[in-house]
Amino acid sequence: MSNQILPENGVVSYTTTVKPEWLDLNNHMNVAYYTMTFDLALDALHHVIGLTHEYIERERRSTVALEAHITYQQEASLGDELRVDTRVIDSDGKKAHYYQEMYRGEQLLATHETLSISFDTDARRSCLFDETFAERHRQMAEAQRKLPTPSWIGRKVGIRRK
Repeated sequence: MSNQILPENGVVSYTTTVKPEWLDLNNHMNVAYYTMTFDLALDALHHVIGLTHEYIERERRSTVALEAHITYQQEASLGDELRVDTRVIDSDGKKAHYYQEMYRGEQLLATHETLSISFDTDARRSCLFDETFAERHRQMAEAQRKLPTPSWIGRKVGIRRK
């Protein structure tokens, strides 16, 4: 289990730089690399709570995504230094609702929400989180509740008609 101290504000930050191979024909970051960057940032949160590669190999438990939603606010370009802040919005002992924001400096570029579930890698089915993970999720969600909740969390995809 992780010996890492949970962040006081409940937010785990991950940084990376936009690479040339991440660009699309419009010369900005391709949507696939937004997804990859958000996923790597989620791995950083998992590391903090102790869900590491070693744990997965030893305990044969992990998480899998059930649903995800990205909003694109601004373009990311070659060489941009990106920071992704990841929060635990909610958790029920089996599922976790994560929320992420991608920034270039202080400019919001994209948001990402994921609903994940605890997963037994041998049985290939859902299971409860390890008690320590469930508690660490709860602590992270509680710590970040002091932060403002963006209005678009839980927004559905669709064309808004007047």
